[in-house]
Order: sequence, then C-alpha cells, then structure tokens
Amino acid sequence: MTSVDTLTDDISLAAPHSADAIIANAHALLPLIAEEADETERLARLSPRATAAMRAAGVFEMGFPAFRGGVEMSLAQQVEVTALISAVDASSGWNVGVLNAGGYYAARLGDEAYAELYPTKDMPTSGAFHPRGRAEQVDGGFMVTGRWDWGSGSYIAEHIVGGAEVFKNGEPVKGADGKQMHLGLWLPKDAIEVAHNWQTLGVRGSGSTSYSITEPAFVPANHSFDREALDNPNADPLNKSVPISHFALTGVVLGVARHAVQLAGDFVRERMGSIDAAKIDAATRQALGEAMSDVDFAYAGVREVARLTDEVIFTPGLALTDLQRARMSAANAAAANALRRAMGMCMEIASARYILDVNPIQRVIRDGMSALAHAGTRRAHLASYATAALNNPQLGYTLADDLSNDGGAQVRLIR
Repeated sequence: MTSVDTLTDDISLAAPHSADAIIANAHALLPLIAEEADETERLARLSPRATAAMRAAGVFEMGFPAFRGGVEMSLAQQVEVTALISAVDASSGWNVGVLNAGGYYAARLGDEAYAELYPTKDMPTSGAFHPRGRAEQVDGGFMVTGRWDWGSGSYIAEHIVGGAEVFKNGEPVKGADGKQMHLGLWLPKDAIEVAHNWQTLGVRGSGSTSYSITEPAFVPANHSFDREALDNPNADPLNKSVPISHFALTGVVLGVARHAVQLAGDFVRERMGSIDAAKIDAATRQALGEAMSDVDFAYAGVREVARLTDEVIFTPGLALTDLQRARMSAANAAAANALRRAMGMCMEIASARYILDVNPIQRVIRDGMSALAHAGTRRAHLASYATAALNNPQLGYTLADDLSNDGGAQVRLIR
C-alpha cells in the first residue's frame, strides 16, 4: 500500500486515488473515529482530528467523476463506506454521506469554474437546498439571499452550496422541467452568517447548522448548477439523475442499525457469562435474532438496489426508469423501517438500562431517532414507489422483474 504522511498517532493511509484505497482507508480510520466520537458529539461537528483523518482518507471524494480525475465510486461502494463508518459513529457517517455529494455538484461545473473552485479534490462541499433562497438574475450571475437549514458538514466544509429559486426583474424564471428554476449555488463564504443552532437529540456531530445571506451577494453564473435538471442518460454515471447524489446516506441508517445490534449482542453476552446461549431466555434470543435478521436483509436489499442501479448508470446511454428512481428512495425508507424495528428490539433487550448515560446503546438510540427524522427515511417514499409501479405496469413490481442478461430488462437505450 502506498502511504501518505502519517496523520495522527500511527495511522497510515493510502493515497485516495482509487476506490480500493478509499475503502481500505475507511477500515483503517475506524479506531480513530471511535476515539473521537465523544469529542465530535461535544463539539456538534466533526472533531479537528477526525476531520483531518477523514479528508486525507478520501471519504469525502467518492463522488468525483472520472473525467475530472476522480475515483467515481459505485453507489454500492459509497453506501458500504458510509455504513461502515456509521456503524462506529453515526455523526461521522452522516458527514461522509452528505459531503460525498460535493463531487456530484462539482461535476456540473464548467472547466473554468471547476479549476477555480477545485484546485484539489480535497475540498469538502456542504449543501442545503431547503428552504430555498432567492437568486435574482443580473449581468454575469445572480444576487443571492436566503436562509438554509440542515447544513450538514458546513462547519468543516471548504465550500457551501445553497439552493435558490431564480427570478429576473422580479419574475420567476422557468427551468427545463417547466417549473421555476431551482439552482444550487456556491455561496461566497464571507457573506454567510452561521446560526449555530444545531442542538439536537442525536447525530449531534453532523454539524447541521442553519446559515443565511441577508445582504444580496453576487454569485457568478458559472458557479451554479440546475438542482432540478432532467435526467441525462449521456451524462457521466453519477450525474445521470439528480436523486443519485444522496443515495449514500442510506448507509447511515444501515450502520446505526448494525451498531445497535452489536451493542445488544454484547449486552446479552455479558449477561451470559460462561453459560451456553441456549440457556438465555427465549424472548431475549428471539428479539436479538429478529433485530439481526432485519439488519441483514436491509443490507442485502440496499446492496441489490445499488448493484442494479450501478449497472444502469455505468452503462453509456442507459437511463433509469421512473420505477428505478423511486426504488432508490424506497431503499432508504425500507432501511429506515429496519432501523425502527431493530432499535425497538435492542431497547427491549437492554431493558431499562438504555436510559442511563453510561450505557453506550443510549447514544445509538438517540442517533437512530435523529436519523429517522430525515426526509429520506419517510414511509411516504414507499407510496411513491408503488405509484411508479402502478403507472408503469410493464416494469413489474419487484426487484426480480428488473433482472436480465443485459443488466436490467427495464432500462431504455438512448441513442
């Protein structure tokens, strides 16, 4: 393994120039992330030590496209890295899942703007798109104002993106989809006011503070991208469809669920002492087995959705169907359902002890509850999934209907 300079203590990491290197680095980081979890929670953002290590490991660069010299990791790989880190500390994993999207945004920049904003790919980029700000079109760009919530990772980010609706002479400007144009804009950091309002139940270290621009600030036109861009089957793989950019966040709920099961299993082992597991009461063993199976099958399902999606997006000219796009959102919601069930079982196993601050499962429960507050985990996505299937009966209803020798029976080849 080719190593970069030692970061902290005796950790040595590979230069993050390949997917394999970044995956290996993520494994190497886990002890440090565990050590820094308390400090990350206390600071309500990644600790400086964790930030430096994770940046050098390349875990915020997974979404950079190959045509910009990036590693362009598959969705399956991105989810695995996010889940791996989240299973140790949800806040650290959340930062990976969110800041990883910076490479997707950067891919939409022209050559001049990319060279200006990304002299290196080690430039973590945070983005918040709701509520939407206002971008008044002027010569050469936009005068931007707004307040954005849920700015995960913005404390440690080199760049901050804000979503805004576009106006010209006070009138809404329509985008390619016929709705008012919604852009993501690289905001000038010296114009940003940080609210410091991230005091939460859990996932405290995500640093998801609100921020605002009250006095109109100029953003050059080439420092923006269309947040509601239509799907483009001829784009680079990770930018064929806008929803792809946050699929890695599915790894957070998977990792938190896995962490909960691990702690519950450790708790039962402690109770066992030297006796055989069969002598533990059947209700406890059943609860643990149910939690284990929920997590196992959620992992398996998300991996399969990621694999099938990767087959489409990494094949030139192939486009995702409405059902396949909806399935990506449904995967997150289904994984969230598994987390809900697993947390309930693990709380049952830990009994009243989970309310104690000294019990490590308490933080996992708090993190799990906070992760489940995210819009991507809502059960409504499952209704959208059903709607896509009902409106496209030729595509079938289940994953099994989407398999074929050419990597997906229900994809369209765009010539």
